[in-house]
Amino acid sequence: MSGIVGIYYLDQEPIDRENIGQMLDILAHRGPDGADIWCQGSVGLGHRMLWTTPESLLEKLPLVNHSKNLVITADARIDNREELIVALELSHLPAEKITDSQLILAAYEKWGKQCPEKLLGDFAFAIWDKHKQILFCARDHVGVKPFYYYHQSGQGFIFASEIKALFCLPFVPKRLNEVRMADYVALMMEDKVITTYDEILRLPPAHTMVISQSGIKLNCYWSLDPNRELILDSDEAYAEAFRDIFTE
Repeated sequence: MSGIVGIYYLDQEPIDRENIGQMLDILAHRGPDGADIWCQGSVGLGHRMLWTTPESLLEKLPLVNHSKNLVITADARIDNREELIVALELSHLPAEKITDSQLILAAYEKWGKQCPEKLLGDFAFAIWDKHKQILFCARDHVGVKPFYYYHQSGQGFIFASEIKALFCLPFVPKRLNEVRMADYVALMMEDKVITTYDEILRLPPAHTMVISQSGIKLNCYWSLDPNRELILDSDEAYAEAFRDIFTE
């Protein structure tokens, strides 16, 4: 459990680094192992670090790529590391020194907006693409990692791991969403987007989101097929298939 925050002012207003810092302070409980901020022009990203894997001890987030055109902040644990290292042609590097955020950034460089389809694990991340002038965000297949956001058309996009971090900014509304409250009382919590606050939304599980001057585009990159059947020859084959997946 780490914490991520970010601001993208669509009206090109310069980022106030102090605003990012205030958001990170609110999320201090999510990352006692360090915090950092990256700001450039109208975009700012922040990160709260919690070490959970050996590789995470080497994480430095937000992370800028070698070409200086991509920046990522991520709350992520990638499970198919070996597969990705081969596919991304990183086998010449010591695997234990390749961080999960480096893998995600390299995956975006290679596969672009389709990169979440190649990732297995729990993740919520945002990548600022300087060349395309877009903020690319993604959430894992079942929504283990949280991602909340507020979008004011033509003016700004703000995201964070928790809603209360969004409230650091005075223009973010704090109005209760009565429909959501009614759903909660009625135990109808099927909507994966709305929250208990008006205009504060969640990025749904298995979705990507692109934020640009022209607006927001959501895309579902995966869905569970309830009709899919696995037919094998024997009980032993089923047991072996389970072991393969369980130990992957």
